[in-house]
Amino acid sequence: AHGSEKWNEAVRLRENILRAPFGLKFSTQELEEEKNHVQVIGVLGDEVIATTVLVPEPEAFKMQRVVVAEKLRNTNIGSDMMAYCEDFIRTLKGKFVYCHARDSAVNFYLRNAYSPEGDYFDEDGIPHLKMWKVLR
Repeated sequence: AHGSEKWNEAVRLRENILRAPFGLKFSTQELEEEKNHVQVIGVLGDEVIATTVLVPEPEAFKMQRVVVAEKLRNTNIGSDMMAYCEDFIRTLKGKFVYCHARDSAVNFYLRNAYSPEGDYFDEDGIPHLKMWKVLR
């Protein structure tokens, strides 16, 4: 739940991985907008080890802020979390999921059957590529 202890842990994990290396933090407005989003976390014991945010849109969901704790990367946790999110979106009759993938994550999304769309673009000073997946 937004504002809960686990949500705060998830925000710290995302911020440490996605923003801190670039000297950035999530703005108050960005975090406030998450009240309207679906929060997904992976927990090992009591520790939040993975997280993503799903933004509902008509017929689609935007998957954003996808992270797995560095010590647990390459263990399929990210792919398992994505499969969970895709199943969840299907239960809500969502037909598509998309993301703005950082250049460093494009191969991860390709391995998970996402298709690139268009050209790279700048988001927060980092090259990103829009990637889609049709949910059947």
